[in-house]
Amino acid sequence: MPDYAAALDAEPSYVWDGASPLSPALFQFLPPSVPEGAQPIHDEALDAIIGYRIGFGGVFRTYDLLGELQSIDELPLEAPLIDPLDAVVLAGTAWKLGSRLVRGAVLARSGVTVSQTVLIPLRAKYFALARRDLRFMAAPLANMKKPERFVPVHILRLAILHGKRTPDPKGTAGFFMYRIKVMFRGKPYELEVLLYEREYTIVHFLYEQIKK
Repeated sequence: MPDYAAALDAEPSYVWDGASPLSPALFQFLPPSVPEGAQPIHDEALDAIIGYRIGFGGVFRTYDLLGELQSIDELPLEAPLIDPLDAVVLAGTAWKLGSRLVRGAVLARSGVTVSQTVLIPLRAKYFALARRDLRFMAAPLANMKKPERFVPVHILRLAILHGKRTPDPKGTAGFFMYRIKVMFRGKPYELEVLLYEREYTIVHFLYEQIKK
């Protein structure tokens, strides 16, 4: 493993430019407080999963990316008319509204949209995770430009917030490794993120498929 402490002394850190080489919606992380079986809510405008929704007996609970409960509501009897340009839905649905094809714009298997009152806090939490300053050394920054290595910033931040935190395997003071299970293209992976905490700088990240 490289000497990250020496590298930090020798080179500056950088902020990612936000240009995703891969769809952020391919990545999911289910926070510990969200029940298993919750369905991801896909925001088509952002091309990202921005929350989760699960129902029991006609009552639905919606959670944001941090796993905080945002709403409890009942399923309407009919699907409301919506503006397809502001569609946020459980992932994986496509249907025609008028003459326009809208993908992923209704709750899966129900045809019911997520309301504006729910949408606003879900998007706000996503933006807070995706835009908060997070710096990168040159090597991990370069990996953010590669489709086979890219991980969305909000997923990296969720790893830091929810991951199992252990000291740097090399024992360097101030460096900590975070590990979480994420879903990528529907398959389970372990994501590891090595962070220099004082400067909030990522010095390494990698995800590998979990073999059964």
